[in-house]
Amino acid sequence: MAAHRHDHQAHDDHHPDDHHHSHTHSREHCHHGHGSLNAALILTSLFAVLEAAGGWISGSLALLADAVHMFSDVAALALAAVAQRIASRPAHAGMTYGYGRARVLAAQVNGLALLFLAGWIGWEAVGRLQAPPAVHGSLMLAVAVAGLLVNLVILRWLHGGHDINTRAAYWHVVGDLLGSVAAVAAGLIIVWTGWMPIDPLLSFIVAMILVWGGWRLVRDTTLQLMEGTPPDADMQQIRNAMLGVQGVTGVHHVHLWMLPDGRLALSAHVSIHQMQHWPEMLVRLLASLESCGVTHATLQPENGDAGCAVEKSPAHAG
Repeated sequence: MAAHRHDHQAHDDHHPDDHHHSHTHSREHCHHGHGSLNAALILTSLFAVLEAAGGWISGSLALLADAVHMFSDVAALALAAVAQRIASRPAHAGMTYGYGRARVLAAQVNGLALLFLAGWIGWEAVGRLQAPPAVHGSLMLAVAVAGLLVNLVILRWLHGGHDINTRAAYWHVVGDLLGSVAAVAAGLIIVWTGWMPIDPLLSFIVAMILVWGGWRLVRDTTLQLMEGTPPDADMQQIRNAMLGVQGVTGVHHVHLWMLPDGRLALSAHVSIHQMQHWPEMLVRLLASLESCGVTHATLQPENGDAGCAVEKSPAHAG
C-alpha cells in the first residue's frame, strides 16, 4: 500500500476517516509575523533613503553598500510580507496543500538576492582598494550610528520568527546590521587616522558574511522544496520511538519533511497485531513522535506484518 502524505498549513481541512492526524495550527504567529514584517518594511524604507543620501555625500562605500543593502531589504521585506499573506490563504480543491510553500519560494529569492548583493559589494570594494576615494568620516559615522540603531530595532521585531520566510528577512537585516557596524568602525578609523582603505576592506567582510547567510538560505529552501529530510532530524531515533510503543510490530513507508512554518511532519504505515487496540496505540505513538519533535503526523495502521520492507520491533524480529 502506498504511503500517504498531507502537507497542511494554517487552514482547516477535512480528512478521510481511514487516516489519523495530529497537528496544530498557527494562525496567531502568522498574524504576528505580518505585523512585524510590515513595521520593519516601513522603517527600513524611510531610513534607506536617508542612508543613501549620507553615503553619496560622504563618499563612503561602506555606507553606500549598507544603503543599497537596505533597499534590497525593502524588496526582501515586501516579498516576505506578500508571501506571508499568500501563505495564509485557505486551501481549496485546486490547491489542496494550501499556499504555505510561497514562504519557501520567497525565502529562496531572498537568499539569491543576498548572494548577488555580496558580489556587487565585493566588486565595488576591489575598485576602491585600487584607488581609495576621500571619505567624509564624521558624516559617515553619524549616519552609520543611526543605521545601527534602526537595524537593532528591526532585528528585535523580527526575532523569534520560526518560518524560513521570516528567517530570510531576518538575515537581510543581519547583513544590514553588520554593514552598519562596518561603517561605524570605518568612520572611526577614518576620523582618527585618515586611512581610507579601511572602508573597502571592511566592506569585504560584510560581503563574506552575506555569502554565508545567502548560501544557507538557498541550501535550506532547496532542501524544503525537494522535501528532503531536515538535517537536524534523527530518523533512527524516530523509528525507534515508534517501535518502542507496545503493540507495534513494525513500521515502514516512513517519510519525514519540514513544513514551511518550521514544524516537522511525518507519515508512516504502522504494523500491529490487534487492530482493535489502535485508538490507544495511536495516542501513545503521537506522544512518542512529539517527544522527537514531530508535531504533525499521519499514521496508517496495518494488520500484522502487512506491507513491504517492514522494519520490525526487536521484540518481533527474527
